[in-house]
Amino acid sequence: FIPWKKLYHRYLKEEATALRSVEQVMQDFAITKEQEGCVFGLIRCVAAIPTRRKVDPGAVLQCLKSHHLFSKAEACVGNKLPHVQSRAGPESAWAILAVMVLFSDGVSDIQKLIRCLQRPCSALSVVDVTETLYCMATLLCAMRNKSIVITNRIHYNIFYCLYLMENASVTMQTMEEDAEASCSRRDLRPGQPEIKLTHEQQRILNHRIEPGQIVKIMAFAGSGKTSTLVKYAEKFADLRFLYVAFNKAVAERGKSVFPRNVTCRTFHSLAYGSVGKHYKEKGKLNFSKMSVYSISFLLRNREGQSLFVRGKTVSQTLESFFASSDGEICEEHVPHWFRNTHGQTQPVSRAEKEISVKEAKEIWHNMKQLDGDAEKKYKMTCDGYLKLWQLSKPQLSGYDAIFVDEAQDCTPGE
Repeated sequence: FIPWKKLYHRYLKEEATALRSVEQVMQDFAITKEQEGCVFGLIRCVAAIPTRRKVDPGAVLQCLKSHHLFSKAEACVGNKLPHVQSRAGPESAWAILAVMVLFSDGVSDIQKLIRCLQRPCSALSVVDVTETLYCMATLLCAMRNKSIVITNRIHYNIFYCLYLMENASVTMQTMEEDAEASCSRRDLRPGQPEIKLTHEQQRILNHRIEPGQIVKIMAFAGSGKTSTLVKYAEKFADLRFLYVAFNKAVAERGKSVFPRNVTCRTFHSLAYGSVGKHYKEKGKLNFSKMSVYSISFLLRNREGQSLFVRGKTVSQTLESFFASSDGEICEEHVPHWFRNTHGQTQPVSRAEKEISVKEAKEIWHNMKQLDGDAEKKYKMTCDGYLKLWQLSKPQLSGYDAIFVDEAQDCTPGE
């Protein structure tokens, strides 16, 4: 799934695994400062990129012939890399393409090359082309970092061309869709205008989710993440989806934009339906958080300690526990600092942490009890029943996949 694009961005961030992967590729293809003509190693690497079976190398070469750099690139490959040109597979086409990129004077030359490859006769997908360019961009960037003498202009031309490609809109194209599938999508969302998608959004739609897979979509706010999910649900009308949002307003809006094969809920509504409703029936549900003031009344008096200050520490301990993936309250959930009655910030001692854990555990134990709390001093909160639901390890049967909106804001408990 776009391996070269991922590797390129990971390499720019200097991730250790990416650096090692690129280093290994450069060694495998003799792209080193000591190797004379190491740029030919880059061409050999590009030529080795795997291609889908249905791509006809001859048709690709035929499309490239209209480019003014084709003859020059073909002659270069024939003279310098005859063993590559003589192969019957796609290696020759990719090698010539790589040389044409290296010979390009600017972005317009590469854009013209891409337009040649986008002709129907080439059968190359947008991803085939972008992956080739990302491969070259990665290696060119690495060559510069290794002090190999090569102009940065080529890397810039590729980078800018990719930027223009990925931010251009394209009419939605689906793979292997028949008329019946198209009709079923129209039935799900009648009268909806067709949305134009970017190449990256289209790539997501071309991936059918499999059991156990996790796909993360990263994009800026307002860039169309939710629209992509809507189109995904429309395309795979035979699947059942659960769309989970953080607040009710977003979930309600989802009901108006998603097709009928998507159920829109919030995390808390799922937890309420399974756990929270039982506390509501017993009159033990508090829809707001437990206040520090109410917690302070549940604590025992201790000499030299303010009940309100201790209540604040216990409240923060419970909140940290609810947001965690842990099954029990422990010292890790206790805050490291507290503010005393004089407004001074002080560290929480080990003894105070032990006391806070003990008191938080006692409150949590009583909160969980459906019966036995006649005065109902220990009411269950929304975060509390969400925690109980998480600890029950719920099985969301009836859905093929789950859409989580703004997943980066999820706590470990969610």
